[in-house]
Amino acid sequence: MIRYRNIMAALGLVMNGCSAIPSDGPRTSDIEAPNAAYTLIDLDTAKASIVTSFVNAERAEAPIDLPPGKPLGRMGPGDLLKIVIWEPNMNGTSLASDKSGIETIARIATDGTIGVPYVGRMPAAGRTPRQLENDVTTRLAPQSPGAQDVVLVVEDVTNNVIVQGDVAKPGRYPVVPNSSGLLDILAMAGGTHILDRQTQVRITRGNASVTRTLTQMVDTRAMEMDFSPGDRILIEPRTAYFYAFGAVNRPGEQPYNTDDISLAHTLGRIQGLADQRADPASIFIYRRQKSELTRQLSAERSTTDVIYRLNLRDPAGFFVSEKFPVLPEDLPYVSMAPIAEAAKVIQLLVGFSNLAVAPRNLGAPY
Repeated sequence: MIRYRNIMAALGLVMNGCSAIPSDGPRTSDIEAPNAAYTLIDLDTAKASIVTSFVNAERAEAPIDLPPGKPLGRMGPGDLLKIVIWEPNMNGTSLASDKSGIETIARIATDGTIGVPYVGRMPAAGRTPRQLENDVTTRLAPQSPGAQDVVLVVEDVTNNVIVQGDVAKPGRYPVVPNSSGLLDILAMAGGTHILDRQTQVRITRGNASVTRTLTQMVDTRAMEMDFSPGDRILIEPRTAYFYAFGAVNRPGEQPYNTDDISLAHTLGRIQGLADQRADPASIFIYRRQKSELTRQLSAERSTTDVIYRLNLRDPAGFFVSEKFPVLPEDLPYVSMAPIAEAAKVIQLLVGFSNLAVAPRNLGAPY
């Protein structure tokens, strides 16, 4: 009699509050609750295609739009110059044997000027070596007609790009005409340590910057033209994830390390459903998305919080899973099968039953 009362009490507990049963998350009936703040959308081939088209349109990156770069070949503050001046040789000595040149090595100051013998300080930043040579010749003409000079850039810190981040040899690299596209610069830097699809490239020019994956850069042939002096290239790993929960074999945080991942691919990554617990008809993808996409899929709702449901009991469900894209920050969740919940109820009942027949002293000798 006592055992019967305990069984009935356990059954009443289960029937009156199923939420007391241990679970990985909400039951399917909970997700189907009417008047929820989110929109529940049952996936089929047509809806998966709508989502894919919308996502592809969102992913279609606009062309890289950076402001005009600095012109190549100009000098700037910090450049080290070698300036040699030859005065006219009144003795008629040939140029080959003439050692009377005046040589000076100086660095362009932060104000953009440089000191030149017999001339004084003069502007150099933003000019080419040829322009500076002409200016020196013009200024020397009144006191030394026929004087000649040459300007050589000994150390060029202006016509470089700066490569930082996860590359073999970060540093400054010269901008060489027709040989300074993205892949050229990365080759000079020894390449990246990250797989292509996991490499994120950030290019900064002045106050503007653009970020793409390396794969996107290569596929769209972006930045194959020469970089501009002063550009910065930052190589870093892509940090994006999706999160799997519920009756799956590999729950938890999963790296989003390709340009696109289908739901079929996702199920493979999490090693499929836990076949003793999962309900194949209740595969859910939690997502926050733009309300206009929700309206396309559900004319009555326009929420940004959406739960997609895939039914893999339908043989066509696997074709749908191949079309449906999983996005970074998505949360795939697989609900428990009703039979698995029933098994937990039975385990609870058996547990209560065993407690009912156990001696009060639990075997103690008193």
